[in-house]
Amino acid sequence: MEIEFSSNRLAKAAVSLSEASRLFGVPVGRKYIQRIAVLRATEKFTQLHGHRALRFHPLEGNRSGQYSMTLTGNYRLVIEKVQEDRVRIMEVEDYHGD
Repeated sequence: MEIEFSSNRLAKAAVSLSEASRLFGVPVGRKYIQRIAVLRATEKFTQLHGHRALRFHPLEGNRSGQYSMTLTGNYRLVIEKVQEDRVRIMEVEDYHGD
C-alpha cells in the first residue's frame, strides 16, 4: 500500500528509528516503524481489518473517516483512507492525554 504523511515529521520518523524514537520515545517509535511496515506490506485497505493485533477500528464523531491502530498502551496511530491502496498517516497520539 502507498502511504502519504500529514507532516514531514511523520515521514522522517517512518524511515528512521532514531528519528521515531526521538519524537515518540523508544517503545512508541519502534511500534510506529513496525506499523508503517505492516501498512506498506498490505495490498488493500480492507485487509487491515483482518489483523487482530493491530486493534484496527474506525473512529467516530468529529474523527469520522479516520481509523486507529494501537501502538503501545495509550498510544495510537491515526490514519485516513485515501484510496483502496493508499492511506494517509495523520498523527500519533496519546488518546488519554497523559
